[in-house]
Amino acid sequence: MIEINPISLRGLEIIMTYRGSGQERRDNLRGVLRHLGRTYSDYRIWLIEADAAPTFNWSELGDSRIRHIFVHDTGPFPKARLVNLGALVARSPIICMHDADMIANPHMMRGCVDSLMDGDSSDVLCPFSRVLNVSGDRRQSFIESGNFDEFAPFMDGDLPEDINVLYANTPGAINLFKRPDFIRIGGLDPQFTGWGGEDDDLFVRAARLGLRWHSLTGPASSLFHLNHDSAHRFDIVADDKSAKNREMARQTSEMPIEDLQARAAELSKYFG
Repeated sequence: MIEINPISLRGLEIIMTYRGSGQERRDNLRGVLRHLGRTYSDYRIWLIEADAAPTFNWSELGDSRIRHIFVHDTGPFPKARLVNLGALVARSPIICMHDADMIANPHMMRGCVDSLMDGDSSDVLCPFSRVLNVSGDRRQSFIESGNFDEFAPFMDGDLPEDINVLYANTPGAINLFKRPDFIRIGGLDPQFTGWGGEDDDLFVRAARLGLRWHSLTGPASSLFHLNHDSAHRFDIVADDKSAKNREMARQTSEMPIEDLQARAAELSKYFG
């Protein structure tokens, strides 16, 4: 299903990591892919799945813009390693890390692409500020349609019962990077597995190594998260593994700059 006038993403390569551990996550992925397919043109998706066996079936969509890579891994979800694999195979000057359950305002996405390709004021852009969680029938309706117009009225003003604020702000979810800068700072650190910490570590490392990382602001830059598991993150944040990841990320901010530069150089060898 393609819109009459899709928005060109100018050859953007999108890296999407995935594990279909439950029907909600599988449905969310299909909703996101449906949205991208009907909204944009001129892009490629590297869908990198890690699990005991694939749950994504490319033939169900038959979309030539999707490249599906399967990695056998039954341990804690290795998002960092999978993102780096995507960045290794991607060749566009701008790469986008895009969670498999997030929907950005299409005009903000295109604005970020244009700013990075045509301007020189940012090295990394996030097309959002706050993240809104969508559940219930509204989530299901979007999954079936992929139409951002279903969310657009809720970027500003009071929220209905089935939409709540998931994050007031976050460095993760959707990031657009100039590819050489992503590689220069070493990409994501594969020491991070499971939930949390890897985005914070990347943000701090990027900032300390001189990358200009900016987020769009204002109601139009709201990001929509398709609910799975829970409408909040309290239990996950309290998890011991998550706490360990967050502590690792905190240490990045205190590391001597010489050590951080050496760490980035070591990590970047993966892309060489």
